[in-house]
Amino acid sequence: MLLTPGSRARRVLRSALGAGLTAALRVTGADRAQAGARILYYHRIDEELHRSCVTPRAFREQMQYLRNSSYRIVPLGALLRAFEAGEEFAPRTVAVTFDDGFADNYVNAYPVLVELGIPATVFVTTAALGSTLSVLRGRPGALPALTWDQVREMLRGPVTVGSHTLTHPRLTQIPGEALRRELVRSRDVIAAETGVETELFCYPHGDMNARVRDAVRLAGYRLACSTYPGPVSLASDPLAVPRTFIARDDTLADFARKLSGAYDYLHRGVQFLRRWRVPAAA
Repeated sequence: MLLTPGSRARRVLRSALGAGLTAALRVTGADRAQAGARILYYHRIDEELHRSCVTPRAFREQMQYLRNSSYRIVPLGALLRAFEAGEEFAPRTVAVTFDDGFADNYVNAYPVLVELGIPATVFVTTAALGSTLSVLRGRPGALPALTWDQVREMLRGPVTVGSHTLTHPRLTQIPGEALRRELVRSRDVIAAETGVETELFCYPHGDMNARVRDAVRLAGYRLACSTYPGPVSLASDPLAVPRTFIARDDTLADFARKLSGAYDYLHRGVQFLRRWRVPAAA
């Protein structure tokens, strides 16, 4: 197909669109989206052709770009501390996160993070660790998940761990007791396996509402990541902080544009249309 992920046509189209959006931001002055912090999120780091699978080479280039471009790269927990202290986020502050807990995060991403000294947070689906994951949209079949030994090794480096629930359900669509179990049990398992009583959470599928947010707070989490695009400021809800998705087709120029906020409005529109077509249960 013309716009298959990884195709030249798709890359050219996206880059042209990104350049146009960047120019529009400069003309309107809306590039103040660079102010504050930005949380990047990845899923897989591998060669497989899928929109959520960034190649190892591209990942290394992106991390090197952050390191060489005067970005302030911080652990996700640093944003939590800033929220609690009421401190404004310094411009060009960036945190790196990974969703789900795929084994390739250890194999292909972790060595780069160690080499470049870049902190990151991995949100793990605890029931899948040591087994497989089948959670990516448009990608049938199971993929290897991290093992607890791998998680413990990463924790000795620049990685922190957060919860992505037990089984990766759509949290708005499960009853109260099941919701509580997904939130509390996953946190307990992480503590038992690693000694870390994590306060960091990520909503599977970005699926949340007021009921789910309250349950996350009651389960002991103090910072929770959404999939809503945009920068993080003190005006952001710490239990629904926005993030910026990094995709397979992002060139290094696209990556820089995403850091500037050029794609935020486009991604918000895409998410609105997707939720309109497949609305989540209240």
